[in-house]
Amino acid sequence: MSRSAAFDLLPGSDKNDVPAGIVQLNRSISRALRRQRGDFQYYDEPAGDPSLRQQIALRAAKRGWQAEVDELCITSGCQQSLFLALMAVCQQGDVVTVEAPGFYGVLQLLEQLGLQVVEIPASAETGLDVGAFEQTLQRWDIKACVVSPSFATPTGASMPLHARVHLIELAERHDLAIIEDDIYGESGWLVVPDTLKAVDHSNRVIHCSSLSKVLSRDLRLGWISGGRWHDDIVRLKLTSQLASSRFIQRGVADFFADGGYAAYLRRYRQQLQRQRDQLLDLLGTWSVPIRATSPAGGLALWLELPEHVDTIKLYNRALDEGIVITPGELFSMSGKFSNCLRLSFAHPWTRARAEALMRLPSLMA
Repeated sequence: MSRSAAFDLLPGSDKNDVPAGIVQLNRSISRALRRQRGDFQYYDEPAGDPSLRQQIALRAAKRGWQAEVDELCITSGCQQSLFLALMAVCQQGDVVTVEAPGFYGVLQLLEQLGLQVVEIPASAETGLDVGAFEQTLQRWDIKACVVSPSFATPTGASMPLHARVHLIELAERHDLAIIEDDIYGESGWLVVPDTLKAVDHSNRVIHCSSLSKVLSRDLRLGWISGGRWHDDIVRLKLTSQLASSRFIQRGVADFFADGGYAAYLRRYRQQLQRQRDQLLDLLGTWSVPIRATSPAGGLALWLELPEHVDTIKLYNRALDEGIVITPGELFSMSGKFSNCLRLSFAHPWTRARAEALMRLPSLMA
């Protein structure tokens, strides 16, 4: 399942309710298309449109990372960025560490590339256990570590600064790459954390992100900053994709430059906070004992159910009722988290969705 196809939403979302910011974005893209002259007959440069890369660099600076335009390469989404990063630093059979629980799309990429996986425990609050990672480095020759320091899926966890610094120190000491999946980084409503690149002084962090989660999945627009592997990554993009859509890049760059994106993001963060609070309120009425995370960003929370509940079986029962959920086992290769769920708050809680959520406890028997 691709990152864009991964949804765990209950029924009833209104697909016709288009936010004003998206309307403005569409206008920016339309203007960029109308302004095209003869350059529509030529491919864009492999690294992507300089105006968009400049806007991404300006936003990175707000998160502690003084990125240069030449350090950035436009991709077709964060999933492609992760793919390019792994291709650049690993060969078939190499060992890569991931968080557990962690994003199942990464697990699928690693399997596709023939890479070995070692799972590192991750706290639902503070993310990757750097102490456990350090112990793993004593036993394995690790080539790369894939980590989501800010609002990781599925838990919404964020790594504290001291853990981030320690992670970079370990990468330098053991000569490995840190692949930062930062797709949720800008979604925080209380604080927007600095990127991991902000504490990377040896170019060992490969930063990957996109606009899929905070703006639009249809854009298929992401970026990567490859650190010491950046030239190799740009060459890999050239051979696998050649170029990105020039008019979409320029339209998005204009949307950033005229303040449309910042205004949209402020509203969207407030909406996410309300929807998270509503989800927690609904879960608070369940008769089943639960433990739920309360992230300050991202699009989902992690729900731990009683140990006897098998969420794969729950998934099948819920599907018969027209309810789609995401079982916890998807977020690990070891069969763990069988009594856990990822629940999304990315969409408004319509009556139909709320009623579907309240049906779940009765399906757990």
